[in-house]
Amino acid sequence: MKSYFKKKNFFIKKKKIKIGDKSISHRFILYSLINNKIIEIFNLLESNDIFCTISLCKNLSINIYGPINNYLVINSLKKKKIKNKINFIGNSGTTIRLSLSLILENNFIIGDKSLNKRTMYRVIKPLCLIGYVIQCKKNFFTPIIIFKKNNFGLKYNLVNISSQIKSCLILNSINSFLNIYIKELKKTRDHTERKIINYKNNVFIPNDFSSISFIINFLLINKNILFLNFNFNKFRIGYFDFLTKFNLKFYFFKKKIINNEHNIKIIIFKLKIKNTIFFSNMISRMIDEIPLLLTFLINYKKKIKIYGLEELKYKESNRLLNMYNNLLFLGIKILIKKNYLILKGGNFHSNFIFSKNDHRLFMSFYICKKKLKISNLENILSSFPNFIFIFNNKKNNFYVYK
Repeated sequence: MKSYFKKKNFFIKKKKIKIGDKSISHRFILYSLINNKIIEIFNLLESNDIFCTISLCKNLSINIYGPINNYLVINSLKKKKIKNKINFIGNSGTTIRLSLSLILENNFIIGDKSLNKRTMYRVIKPLCLIGYVIQCKKNFFTPIIIFKKNNFGLKYNLVNISSQIKSCLILNSINSFLNIYIKELKKTRDHTERKIINYKNNVFIPNDFSSISFIINFLLINKNILFLNFNFNKFRIGYFDFLTKFNLKFYFFKKKIINNEHNIKIIIFKLKIKNTIFFSNMISRMIDEIPLLLTFLINYKKKIKIYGLEELKYKESNRLLNMYNNLLFLGIKILIKKNYLILKGGNFHSNFIFSKNDHRLFMSFYICKKKLKISNLENILSSFPNFIFIFNNKKNNFYVYK
C-alpha cells in the first residue's frame, strides 16, 4: 500500500509515504520463533525497535535476511546453533514484553540505560503464574534471567489495558499447546489474533496510523487538504475517532482487507473543535497519541480536561509528567492530577524542550507552528526514521519552521 498527501490543491503531484506499522512488524517477526516457514515481509518498518526484534530472533537461531528497502525474508526451517545466551534488547520495551515467553531457558535479557529503568512487572507476573522461574532486579527492572519454563495453563484477568501482555500470553499458549484463558476488562489491540487466523508466507504490512497521525496534525494545523492510506484497525484509530468528534470532515475513497487488517484511502478536509472534556473510554484507544493530542489542543485557547492518562507513566518515559513540565516551559496554563490534566490556554512562546528518551515527545513538539529547540533528535529512529525527511524536505514542500 502507498500513502498519498497533497498540498494546497488537487493538482499537485502525489508524494509517496511508506511507514510500516510497528506493532504488526514486531509480531510477524517474533511469530517466526514458533513457526517453521519461509516468510517474505513487505513494507517493514526499518526502525531501531524493529532492528532490536530482528537481532533477538537471530540470536535465538532464526535465519533472517534484510531488511533492504523495507523488505525482509525469514527462514525458520533450518535453525542455527545457539552460542550466545545474552540477548540485548536496546530501548525496545515492545520487544521484551512480546518475546519474554518465547525466549529459551537460561537466557539473559538486558536493555539499554533507559529500558533498564522501566518496570516489567505487568508481563513477569502472569508468566510466573504459568510456572516460569524468573530473576530480575529490584522493582522488576531488567536485566532478566529465565531459569526454567514450566507451563501449567492459566486463567488470567487482563487488568492492565495492554495488548503486549495479551500477545505475550497468546504466543506462549501456541508454543506450549496449553490453554490460557484471557479475560479483558477493556478490549485492546487485536493484531496477534488477526495474524494467527490469517497467516500467510507473503505479508504486506499496512501503514502505521500512529506515524500517519503526525502528518494529519501538521496539515490540519496548516489548514491543508490531504490524501492518506493507512491501517484502519478499530483499536488503533482512537485518535481518528477523536478528531471526528471534533467535527473532522473527510471522505472515504477505498476500503479493503489485506492480511485480515482493514486498509482505507481517505481525503481529509478540515475540522472544528467542539468538545472540552475527554473521558478515559476515549483515551484508552489513543494512548500513544496523547503527546500529539496535547500539542494540538494548545492551539485552541479553551479550558479542556483529559481523563484516563495513568498508562502514560509506563511508556518510554513518564509522558504524563514530561508533557506537563514541557507545556509549562512554553507558557501553557496546565494542572496535573493523579491521572488527568486540565489545559487552561495561555500565551505560547518559544523555549527549550526536553524530550528525554521519548520519540513521541520529540515529534509531537516538532510539528508545532512555533520555533522550538528540542533535545534528543536520535529518538525518532526507534519508530519513525523518515520523520525529518518528510517534514524538512524542500521537494515535499514540508517546512516545520517558516
